[in-house]
Amino acid sequence: MHEVISVKVVPLKDLFSDVYEFRLPYFQRAYAWQTAEIGRLLSDITQAMRASGGKRGYFLGKLMVAKKNGQPETALVDGHQRVMSLTLLFAVLRDLESNPALQIRLNDFIRGDSVRLKPQEAMALSCERFVQTPGATSVEPEDDLDLLSETERNVIENRNYLRTELSSADYPPEVRHALITYLSERCCVIVASVEDDEEAWSFLRTEEETRVDFSKSDRAKFSLIAIVPPAERAACQKVWESCEALLGAADMHALLGHLRTLKRRRNSGKPIEIDLAEGYKFNTPGAGLSFLANQFKPAAERLAMLRKSSEVRDGRPLPAVSERLKWIDPQLWVPAALLWFERNQDPDETLLFFRKLERLVWMMKIAGFDPTKQSNRILQLLGEIDRTVSPAKMRELEIPNAPRDAAASNLRSPTFDAKHYSGRVLRRVSVSLGQDPGPIERTTLTIEHVLPRGFAPKSGWRTHFPSARSVRDYSHRLGNLTLLSPEDNQKADTIDWADKRPIFARSHYVLSQKLAEAESWTPARILERTEELIALLFKDWDIKV
Repeated sequence: MHEVISVKVVPLKDLFSDVYEFRLPYFQRAYAWQTAEIGRLLSDITQAMRASGGKRGYFLGKLMVAKKNGQPETALVDGHQRVMSLTLLFAVLRDLESNPALQIRLNDFIRGDSVRLKPQEAMALSCERFVQTPGATSVEPEDDLDLLSETERNVIENRNYLRTELSSADYPPEVRHALITYLSERCCVIVASVEDDEEAWSFLRTEEETRVDFSKSDRAKFSLIAIVPPAERAACQKVWESCEALLGAADMHALLGHLRTLKRRRNSGKPIEIDLAEGYKFNTPGAGLSFLANQFKPAAERLAMLRKSSEVRDGRPLPAVSERLKWIDPQLWVPAALLWFERNQDPDETLLFFRKLERLVWMMKIAGFDPTKQSNRILQLLGEIDRTVSPAKMRELEIPNAPRDAAASNLRSPTFDAKHYSGRVLRRVSVSLGQDPGPIERTTLTIEHVLPRGFAPKSGWRTHFPSARSVRDYSHRLGNLTLLSPEDNQKADTIDWADKRPIFARSHYVLSQKLAEAESWTPARILERTEELIALLFKDWDIKV
């Protein structure tokens, strides 16, 4: 076997060098990482660097490649997401760097005689224009974002996220310089290499086809119940199945993670079942069954209550805001909610707590907090709940100026409609106007661009938007978006404002009804409405714009 496949640990300084010239085989999946994944990558690497003073290494996973010995041409069979994301990271660091020697060093991670990573043909030009060329990460696309592929949008949004983070106060030049050294010298991958593409694909396919496809919940169940003494396993399984009937498999596994968080009060890189087995001593007689019956099951019942939309259950107010929390993130806030219901009974305090928790989670998402920062904030909040601090005095529920300003800036973005939360923000704004229109779905509710993204040369829209540039500058903003039924959206299409206005006026959706009050639709009106919607949202959350 050792003559068929070679496996070795490769530091990034060697991975992004003349030794490897990556290309993507025809069967390689498109680049699918979004800001949550790229944010976690940056945060995890930075956290590892700071925790060890840059001395301990950091493992970035495994790559499967096809490469002939001594030749740089390398087919990247498995690992595209990481290699592309690291390319984005090196490119942004390069373009933020003012030291010419460091710029050259960083650019060498991206290209030698040619680029280190050759994307598929459809992506090659975009990568060259917006990532690989020196200075490219500050270049914004001139084309309508809707004309870009999902992969291109992911590349640009992730690149922009990295640029914002690495330009922030958390990454002054000296920290960026340390990060460059850490990435180069201490970060590594395991590279499994075979001779050709088909052989690599065969290995990958065999691994996927022979792996038993358990859900995460099933895997945790088998692992945990196998640890308890045999005489207790039937009772444990009965409790587990009753909880699964309440929650479903996805929430079951998530709940294990939430209880791990409540037990450990820190983030952990271990598998959930290992942490729980150790923390609750599952191998001790009675301990595993006690955990499932006395902690897991009550928590499952609380989570099932939170997942239902009724306002009052078991005499406790379940605020509508708990439903709105699910819109923006189904899991992040759950440990705090579970702990709150365990420790507090007061209905008024509960309502205030959930209102502030909803505000916190939405603001972290809109402001672009990376996942580690979000979870750390929730961990700090758990401490305040432990200390029975009133929600009115919980510092972790407050919104400081920096995230408020970052959120406002993202809401004002000229490419707002490309953000993954844009539809959910429109739904939340509608709630502030007194109506929940429901989720954005193609068959029931759609997003309408009032100023069309494209229209005929002699259209009346040319009066206020005479150039393609002016259309790009305004058509994707929050203030230019509304909600319509699919039928009304089709009618509105690219017709002039005077003809669209009656469609908005008779719409079932209050967001469009309010829109119809405008006499004309101009650049100034789009900017004005953007500020109106931000102010409406922030007022609902008791935040000063």
